[in-house]
Amino acid sequence: MKMLSMNLASKTVAAKGIGIAEFSEPACLTHSEAVLRLSKHKIEYLSDRILKMIQEHSQIHIISNTDLVTRAIDDAIFENLREEDEIDAEVETLVEQNSNEIRAMEMDIGALRNKIKREIARKRRFTL
Repeated sequence: MKMLSMNLASKTVAAKGIGIAEFSEPACLTHSEAVLRLSKHKIEYLSDRILKMIQEHSQIHIISNTDLVTRAIDDAIFENLREEDEIDAEVETLVEQNSNEIRAMEMDIGALRNKIKREIARKRRFTL
C-alpha cells in the first residue's frame, strides 16, 4: 500500500509525509487476502481494526491523532483497490484485443486472466 509506509531506519510510520507513529523494534504485521471489492463502510471498519492492532502492538506507539492514522489507512486501502481496478482494466483490454486468438486456441479464459493479472501486478511491484 503506497500511502502508508514504514521506514524502519527512522523507526517512523508515515502517511503522506506526516510522522504518525514510532516503534522500538521493527514490527511485522501479517494480513490475509481481502475480498476484492469492499464497501466504504467495510473499509472504515477494517481501518479501525488495523488501528486497534497497531495500538495493541507493544513495539508501536502512535505519536499523532488516531483520526489521522485511520484516514491514512483508509487512503491506503482505497489506493490499493484503485490500482487493482487499473490492473483489472488492463487485463480486460488485453483479453479483448486477443479474443480471437484465445478462442482459436481454446484457452481457459479465467486462468488466462489470472495469469495476466499476476504478471501485470509483478511488473508494477503490486502485491495481490
